[in-house]
Amino acid sequence: MEKINEIRRLWRERFNDSRNWMTNVFPRIYHDDEALVIPDEKGSGIISMLLLRRYEMLYRQRIIHTGYIYGAATARGQQGKGYMSQLIHDALREAARRGDIIVTLQPARRRLYGFYDRFGFSTTFYIREERYTSKHRFLHDESQYIMEYSGHDPAELASAYSRLTSARESTMLHSEDDFKTILIDSELDEGCLVTARSVDSGDIVAMAIAVASPDSVAVREIAAVDDDAEAAVLDALSRRYPDRMTVVEAYPGKASPVRIFSRGMARIVNVKAFLELAAALAPGISQNIRVKDPIIPENNAIFIIDKGKVTTARYDDEEITVNLDVDIPVLTAIAFSTSRTGEIFSLPTARPFMSMMLS
Repeated sequence: MEKINEIRRLWRERFNDSRNWMTNVFPRIYHDDEALVIPDEKGSGIISMLLLRRYEMLYRQRIIHTGYIYGAATARGQQGKGYMSQLIHDALREAARRGDIIVTLQPARRRLYGFYDRFGFSTTFYIREERYTSKHRFLHDESQYIMEYSGHDPAELASAYSRLTSARESTMLHSEDDFKTILIDSELDEGCLVTARSVDSGDIVAMAIAVASPDSVAVREIAAVDDDAEAAVLDALSRRYPDRMTVVEAYPGKASPVRIFSRGMARIVNVKAFLELAAALAPGISQNIRVKDPIIPENNAIFIIDKGKVTTARYDDEEITVNLDVDIPVLTAIAFSTSRTGEIFSLPTARPFMSMMLS
């Protein structure tokens, strides 16, 4: 069985991606060591699959290794038999083995949030939605920017994106290769990536990626040095797609009376590594945290945080006074929550953000 060919076959069966997408995007995102499958009884094909992609995430100015589950599917007639549950278990253990601290995903449908709850995932990623009518004008100083709609250098985009999002508490990062894929995928989806370049410095000071429909423009990501630069790229999109509503799916870090929607989920797979990060961020922490994890045995323990270090004791050690007794979804929800929530539990926390992820 040639694994990649069988994955292509099942992908075409279960997803609506075009032939152009399969030719131009799929080879860029597929890596054999990231593909988990369940073969059929004959061993000549597969009945279930997922990709466990590698990403990096910014978490309170630290970089952590992150897994991202994508392309999860089971063959028709084989659903409801536990194959995907088995693959998710395998993916979580594989992520922990290869050194990821968390695994993330975007449920394809609302009802799937409940399905992923069963494996210890928590809803942690949100977007701030802003809606503007076609008559709205994004006022800014036009003399300060050079607007660019094409010809972008992926390396410069990756560098600019990292710089423009560095103030976020936590966000998924994209490499130069990711941006090459994003540009190809956007073009196939009739989307647009627009940047604003400073006249004075020549640097990219704002970027936005959007997908247009007949009645609206959905801005999937926007990052800028300030409000004026942000208005510049939004104005450029509204001019490129006139007579359409602009819907911005933005980082929910600003205090404004707008709507917040769930975007994705996360699950800690390496508790000790995460708590070591927390201890490094806040060396004054002194806590004994007991964690229960039905999938990854190594996470079942009492984690003793003291003087910037983390040690472990048996889960059932009765001689240790436990300050916090939690399961994996609760610990994940705490870790990736607002700083106000973190203060309640005496832990450094950060609300994460994801955008431009293939879904």
